[in-house]
Amino acid sequence: MPLCLLYTNLKDAEVPGGLEVTLAETVAKVLNKPIERVTTMIQSGLRMYRLESTAPTCFLQIHSIDVFDKERNPAYTQPIIDVLKNALNIDGNRVVIQYLPLLPHNVGMEK
Repeated sequence: MPLCLLYTNLKDAEVPGGLEVTLAETVAKVLNKPIERVTTMIQSGLRMYRLESTAPTCFLQIHSIDVFDKERNPAYTQPIIDVLKNALNIDGNRVVIQYLPLLPHNVGMEK
């Protein structure tokens, strides 16, 4: 049940079409979750500041059930950063990922 929220200061026209699909596929693979359970959202055109700069950057929040801990999180990071830096044409240090554990009873959807 990964929920992926990508925030960026790039204009919408600078975000490649289909990135929401590519991101969903990457997160599904990295977290070993079924693709049909992944939801992605991209919000562009935000005012953002990172590393003392307003240069192109992004912040990704991933909410998911039973996959985040200090042992596993490091293995998730680089594959996801690689996809985002290549798709958005930004440096890897301009990408920040926040892993947020999600409790199953805090998600509502029809099955």
